[in-house]
Amino acid sequence: MTLAPPRPDIARRADRRASLLVLIGWYAAVVVAFGLFLGTLSGSLPADCGEGCDSERSRMLLFGLYVALPAMFLALLISLATLAALASRTRIRSAALVGTLSAVVPLAVCALLSASL
Repeated sequence: MTLAPPRPDIARRADRRASLLVLIGWYAAVVVAFGLFLGTLSGSLPADCGEGCDSERSRMLLFGLYVALPAMFLALLISLATLAALASRTRIRSAALVGTLSAVVPLAVCALLSASL
């Protein structure tokens, strides 16, 4: 009784776990960049402002919480679906390329939509 040889189409595909780690790395880079951007904003209130004013940092934090976070979640869902399609249907052997392709397009669309608000 002999074992069947490995199928060449499966052996040439990118590793799904490594592609997922690359995808997560892209999203972590976006979150870290937003945190660094928040660190550059002023946290002080204008002197001539009453109680209803917010600092630049708090306004951007609220924007991130109510606009960017849901957009990133939607982009992550699209990225995961793209990752599954690319990993199973293409013959790309590089896990870094598969993870990057599945992350960059939804993140770019998310950035463009967030910047237009």
